[in-house]
Amino acid sequence: MSIVKLPESGQSIVVGQSHEGRPIELYRFGTGAFPSLLIGGVHGDESEGHLFAERLLAQLQSGEYAPGSELSLYICPRLNPDGCAADRRTNHRNVDLNRNLPTKDWTGSFTNPRYYPGAAAGSEPESAATLKILELVQPRFICSLHSWENAMINYNGDILDVAEAMSAKNGLPPKGDIGYPTPGSLGTYAGLERAIPTITMEFLRGEAPETIWQRHREAILIGLHFYAR
Repeated sequence: MSIVKLPESGQSIVVGQSHEGRPIELYRFGTGAFPSLLIGGVHGDESEGHLFAERLLAQLQSGEYAPGSELSLYICPRLNPDGCAADRRTNHRNVDLNRNLPTKDWTGSFTNPRYYPGAAAGSEPESAATLKILELVQPRFICSLHSWENAMINYNGDILDVAEAMSAKNGLPPKGDIGYPTPGSLGTYAGLERAIPTITMEFLRGEAPETIWQRHREAILIGLHFYAR
């Protein structure tokens, strides 16, 4: 079995494949000692997230934005490439990937098919890719990009200071509770159970990509750099 290694700055690796065979890619920019991780496209019908991640990726590739000497910035723009391609929340097997991670509170129970957690915790190749990314990167900050009708900065872990600093730039309310249980989510797995400061950025669903970019770019960069500085 080949050993997957972190990419060099400016390069990418494939950390897994979706059910339909699409690559799940991880990009790296910078060689600093502080690893920050940005994830887009967990829910494929929340295109606001992966479009933002891909635009930031393009700026990094062009040199328009550089992460600075303190940061190693990792980006997985489309964690759920099948869902993104089909404009569907779930993966190809109709599993909500943000309910499939092996958290302590994982449950197979669900009432709404949109939140189907899968046959078992961690059953999906996209979830395996998520775990591989966390293992390789050992991030000290995570920002996952989503969208919702109730836009907010959802934070998990002892990171209210980060959420408030981001809120000062984009005006979204920081909330430690999204309002309903999220077993199997990245926020629970990384933020609560492993004490990795984790932000789930809920952009306003349906807002124009350019508006989202202009409103949130600085807030996202503040979050990615906050503890490194």
